[in-house]
Amino acid sequence: MAGASLIFRYQWLAFWRRALRTGRVKFYLTILTLLGWMMAVMLPDVLSKAASELAAAQTASMDRLLLVLCLLWLVLPGEDLHISLSSDRLRRFPLGVRSLLALRLSSVFLSPIAWLATIVSLIGLSPLLSAPHPLLGLLSAFLLFALSIGVGMSVSQRLDLARRRRRLLDAGVALGAVALAFALPLMDYDASPLIASLGAANPATLVTAAAVATTPYAMVVPVATLLVSGGVVWHLFLRSFQRSLRGGDTERTGRRATSIARLPGRLGPLVHKEQRSVVKVLDLWMGLLLVLAAAALSLSVSLTSTFRQTIFVIVCAANATVTLNCLGLDRPAALTRYLILPIRGSDLFLAKNAAVTVVVALQLVLLLAVGAWQSGFMQFGLEVVIAIVLVAAHLAWGNVVSVLEPRRTEPHRFASAGDPLTVLISVLIGSAPGVSVIVLLRSDSPVAPLAIAAIVFATMAAYYGSLRYAGRRFERRIEIISRRLA
Repeated sequence: MAGASLIFRYQWLAFWRRALRTGRVKFYLTILTLLGWMMAVMLPDVLSKAASELAAAQTASMDRLLLVLCLLWLVLPGEDLHISLSSDRLRRFPLGVRSLLALRLSSVFLSPIAWLATIVSLIGLSPLLSAPHPLLGLLSAFLLFALSIGVGMSVSQRLDLARRRRRLLDAGVALGAVALAFALPLMDYDASPLIASLGAANPATLVTAAAVATTPYAMVVPVATLLVSGGVVWHLFLRSFQRSLRGGDTERTGRRATSIARLPGRLGPLVHKEQRSVVKVLDLWMGLLLVLAAAALSLSVSLTSTFRQTIFVIVCAANATVTLNCLGLDRPAALTRYLILPIRGSDLFLAKNAAVTVVVALQLVLLLAVGAWQSGFMQFGLEVVIAIVLVAAHLAWGNVVSVLEPRRTEPHRFASAGDPLTVLISVLIGSAPGVSVIVLLRSDSPVAPLAIAAIVFATMAAYYGSLRYAGRRFERRIEIISRRLA
């Protein structure tokens, strides 16, 4: 452990040195200020209401608060910290498995966002002091947080090790479970016995059930369930961590290198390669999480078309960190290989955009199917137009920003957000055409169809122009881009 603490000290210094050099400190200050202000405004009322309900043996508000905190700890292990603590780097140190595991876990708390999450989580547990069994409730809450962190670390480690198809399956199952858990507090439990049964399976209720229990059996069962579940999750994470240290992915790498792209066309192999790369960015999976939550909500209520279209806008905005940095996953050697290929810069960006479009289409197809089922195929066609306009607008602006402000992105982590002001302006620009179409659809103006057609045409023209511009700029600035991505 002494060696691990020494390495962590150097990782701490390297993290802040890199944050200062790349300007990421400004990003952290912006995020901490925004989240801190939101917590200062919203948290007191939530804590007061949850405390009063727990004193009366009611748990609805505390269940929602615990779910939000669990989702926070599920996401945090995937933050892109640029600390070079991948499995192939860790096994170079002359340390035991326990020391390396402690080093991997402690790296999560390098980020100031993890500090804020720790403070908010501790403050968020204060209502449990008003419960009939506060100590038991606090113990159960800590076990639930440990379970959430273990699941987040296990999913991240599993994505690093598993084969590509199994990665997608595991990530989809995990995100589906999280989406269902997030949607449960929003559902109408009186609408369906199925929804009521799912609500009873909410893991956050185990904490509140132990805190307000009236019998010894009701106290022991929730705590034992959390303890056993946490033990299983951490045992599986430890096994996958040990497997990663043994370098068990040699065979998988060789198999992947000889795979044949199944996509047609001249750019098919390149699109296939970009698609395998882009699915490793966690931002796209968070968009899928939102769609799954909305689809789960549709089990209890009929979603309006405005609600579904708003989800489209939010999902495309959540994917902005990917569309604004489509070169982030490439390294200087890969950029050099692009010059060898018989393609132009515009072809490269077209391939990258096609890969992102396929992933975004898979995100939205479930909600489009729900719209066709609940509102008919006419509304389905209109929502397809909205989705196309949103995706094309975000890609058009993203191509320009990607070639002017490239940032390095690590696989299986959240993409580098960059300057928050630039991201905010880019999200507004990319969302404006789609929002305009939604507003025109709600209006009774006789010129609305012509205006929508003009917006679609202008968006497609802007996208074509962005391909030409980004392609030429990429060919001229490839040395500058390579230095920024090194």
